[in-house]
Amino acid sequence: MSENTNINPFTKAHFDFDSLPFLTNPYKQLNLQAVGLGFIHLPPDEGYTFTHSHAEQEEVYIVVQGQGTILIDGELIPIERGDCVRISPSAKRALKADKENALFVICAGGVVAGYPKNSNSRYLIDDGIPDYDDIPPWYEGNPEVAAKNAKLKERMLKSQAKRQQSEEG
Repeated sequence: MSENTNINPFTKAHFDFDSLPFLTNPYKQLNLQAVGLGFIHLPPDEGYTFTHSHAEQEEVYIVVQGQGTILIDGELIPIERGDCVRISPSAKRALKADKENALFVICAGGVVAGYPKNSNSRYLIDDGIPDYDDIPPWYEGNPEVAAKNAKLKERMLKSQAKRQQSEEG
């Protein structure tokens, strides 16, 4: 990857880690070029409602605060402050905070050349593959979660169809 000489040698941004929403992506604030980065803040006893994987991006989840569980390809793995977990691109994953403690995780991954694929992407690496039908065990059987995921899936499919139409013509 060649260095872009039009970019400042550094970018600084401040984030209040105590009041972050569920997912914060500092890609634009930091003008990131080759590092995918996400700040994940889960309140006690809350977690992802579906799993996801990636086409190419390997990720590392760094537990900064709290404890919880990470689901990787069906295996529930306890995590706590200080743990770092590497996940291969194709592995399905989801996070959940434990019942008493919020969970704050930094997710980082290298970005191969050519990303983002979509110029309007909210993320530097936009190769995520959500599986809205794969509800993690902590929300299995919850009709509200299933309905929410169904709406998300419908929105994603409409967006993909619209993007495909614009590419075709």
